[in-house]
Amino acid sequence: MEKGMEIVASRKTALLLGATGLVGSELLSQLLKHGAYRRVIAPTRRRLHLDHKKLDNPLISFDNLERYRDIFRCQDVFIALGTTIAKAGSEEAFKRVDYEYVVHAAGLAQAAGANQCLVVSSAGASSNSRFLYSRTKGEMEEAITRLDFWATHVFRPGVLVGNREELRLGEKLAAGLTRAIRSFSPTLLGDYNPTDVDVLAKHMIDSAQTIAPGVHFHGAASLVVA
Repeated sequence: MEKGMEIVASRKTALLLGATGLVGSELLSQLLKHGAYRRVIAPTRRRLHLDHKKLDNPLISFDNLERYRDIFRCQDVFIALGTTIAKAGSEEAFKRVDYEYVVHAAGLAQAAGANQCLVVSSAGASSNSRFLYSRTKGEMEEAITRLDFWATHVFRPGVLVGNREELRLGEKLAAGLTRAIRSFSPTLLGDYNPTDVDVLAKHMIDSAQTIAPGVHFHGAASLVVA
């Protein structure tokens, strides 16, 4: 418990992987404003168009993360890496991002002394799923939760709602349908409720401030209201 008290009381360093994505960009915005963090390390492939006194934006190759061990020194690591098979171009490329990059980054952060890992997964994640997306997310979760963090928080949002650079028509239609169902019956969809990215980011950051050791799963039903 004393270690947990130190984690909450100190002005921390956050490491954010996936800062250019839908969830990651919202996390970055909120982390930079949050009083618990004196420094936010957000490694990216290309320079962020953002200047902030708290922000450290090293340029890296995600295929060679072990070359950048120094940047993994933090208290809290937030991982919002993810893609789709269509965007990645192949199943192999998709798994490289959603499994290999995520697990490798978490392992490096844990080895560098990180106390907490907060990672974005997906509703329906299961290593036993017959669907590649859900199966990969489930396998990632299992690998992450085997790491020796003081606390691990796995977030399983529903369809993500926010301002994307690219249009994903299927997700837009799904979000509209699920919002309509939720307005009729707020509890009907359970963990398949659509998830607003600002609400998700807030829940992730708030969870990092709690004194709650162990592994915690957060389904979409708990991510409806900030």
